[in-house]
Amino acid sequence: MKVLNELYSVMKTYHMYNADSISAQSKLKEAEKQEEKQIGKSVKQEDRQTPCSPDSTANVRIEEKHVRRSSVKKIEKMKEKHQAKYTENKLKAIKAQNEYLLALEATNASVFKYYIHDLSDLIDCCDLGYHASLNRALRTFLSAELNLEQSKHEGLDAIENAVENLDATSDKQRLMEMYNNVFCPPMKFEFQPHMGDMASQLCAQQPVQSELVQRCQQLQSRLSTLKIENEEVKKTMEATLQTIQDIVTVEDFDVSDCFQYSNSMESVKSTVSETFMSKPSIAKRRANQQETEQFYFTVRECYGF
Repeated sequence: MKVLNELYSVMKTYHMYNADSISAQSKLKEAEKQEEKQIGKSVKQEDRQTPCSPDSTANVRIEEKHVRRSSVKKIEKMKEKHQAKYTENKLKAIKAQNEYLLALEATNASVFKYYIHDLSDLIDCCDLGYHASLNRALRTFLSAELNLEQSKHEGLDAIENAVENLDATSDKQRLMEMYNNVFCPPMKFEFQPHMGDMASQLCAQQPVQSELVQRCQQLQSRLSTLKIENEEVKKTMEATLQTIQDIVTVEDFDVSDCFQYSNSMESVKSTVSETFMSKPSIAKRRANQQETEQFYFTVRECYGF
């Protein structure tokens, strides 16, 4: 939502400056028309004058000529003022247009990254360790049931087969395909022209060319720095993720030792409470797992992965 608000703000700025540029251009054209009209009127009046005339009439005509020249100078000054205003507004409009196009590209890239990469990563974060934990729980159940009652082999074999087929990647892919309308990226934001302005790419005219080159160099330098930082963070995250996976995929589901005295449920409860569940390593492993997971999610949150 913040990115869209910024894009909307940049678009409004571009529309405002472009409207000012069009308005200034209209006023400049109007001043040019007035100048041409005044010059034409002066020429016609001078053509109608006779070469010889009484002194009083000549004085009147000289005064009229002076008035006309003064009027022409005023119109020329007005034209120069409108020309300067138009040039200034046109430059602002071009800069605002470039900012809008850059913001448009950045917004589309952010939206694409969110739907293509971030959503998948969010699912991975929420799903982290689920399949491994489910695998261990079901294998523990299978080990207990197979030793408790041999007659349940058929049903337990079916459950074991389902456990073997647990696959986090395929389940995630199936979920995203099932709700394609949620995980599919939307259409790209298109350039919205304003009042006949059909530009659809960056303008590199001389007044803004050097500014664009400087900005491009700054962005390239920043991207290089971010790439190095992201590579280091990625290595740290991958190592942390591997540690978490090693913790949650411990193969401790075999409980055959719990049935070494008797196949009764009371014996199972007694043996489990005394040996399996009371091991100090269980609590230590859980504490290490929680600490490692907290560090992993903190890194992802800080660096926006």
